[in-house]
Amino acid sequence: MDKRTFYDIPKEDRLAIFKNVENKTGIPDFAVEKDWWVVQALKVIFEMEIAEHLVFKGGTSLSKAWKLIDRFSEDIDLAVDRGFFGYSGELSKKQLTKLRKETSSYISGKFYPVLQQRFKNGGFKDVGFNIIPAESSDQDPRIIEIYYPFLTKSPGYIQPRVQVEIGCRSLREPFRLKPINSFVDEEYPDAEFVEPPVNVPSVTPERTFLEKLFLLHEEFQRPKEKIRVDRLSRHLYDIFQLSKTEFAANAINDQGLYETIVSHRYVFTKLGGVDYNLHQPQDIRPIPSPKYREDWKADYKTMQEQMIYGDSPAYEDLVKGIQGFLEKMNALNWRMGVEFPLPKS
Repeated sequence: MDKRTFYDIPKEDRLAIFKNVENKTGIPDFAVEKDWWVVQALKVIFEMEIAEHLVFKGGTSLSKAWKLIDRFSEDIDLAVDRGFFGYSGELSKKQLTKLRKETSSYISGKFYPVLQQRFKNGGFKDVGFNIIPAESSDQDPRIIEIYYPFLTKSPGYIQPRVQVEIGCRSLREPFRLKPINSFVDEEYPDAEFVEPPVNVPSVTPERTFLEKLFLLHEEFQRPKEKIRVDRLSRHLYDIFQLSKTEFAANAINDQGLYETIVSHRYVFTKLGGVDYNLHQPQDIRPIPSPKYREDWKADYKTMQEQMIYGDSPAYEDLVKGIQGFLEKMNALNWRMGVEFPLPKS
């Protein structure tokens, strides 16, 4: 059967299938519908010329590729290998700027129109596209929005669109090839419309775990007036879930990977005012201070209601669980062998 058959069946039948998957799994029908479109977008993207130079990363990779978290995200977060643009090794500041410019130009000038054409060639009708305008010629990452013709009613936290974020500043390694299916195909394995999984190079959970730890650790080193809240509690949830797996233990005991990620963040995504020497395992602090507790708790509650489709701990238990893991991490007997310049005061 044509792999696009599901899209061609009557709308009322598709809607009934979304609702049936909700009844079977507890995943809201609007999330089931969006998940189907996320997988279609992955299939289209990983059939493109640039596919072998891309890796799937972030929270959606944890849920779709690795099945480690039970939350939904609107993002397809992709990293493009700078080797695709002819860059390798350590880059000067001038080269970094040039890389970002070339990547931004490629995404808007080539990737974006090809993506639209491939959706059209796949038989998808009434799909809208938008690329967020770049505020500068070297903007990275770039964001593309895919607006699908939705059949379900979606709450505010999850929009009826797939957001594709592509950047050149992330690491590519380590990753593994993982098969990804939609919830629809998982619940209807014998249906005539079932589609084969798409094999997607996906960042390993060890790397994602460390990156999320560092992201929050850096956030809470920023000036108080610049600390963000909106939608960031998802990282706490992801860290909590991963902290219960072997991936977290592997991550904090892999000194090479740990140092590689910290060094890469310093070079490619450095935040002003952050002392990267405080990324030592003994100094990591990814938990909001009591001052921000209510704001983060409120953000987490919203996420629980609209993004998490499995069981989730109360905010207090979430923090307690992460603190328990941090006690083990902070007690590690190794320290990074790299030093970074102190931030400018």
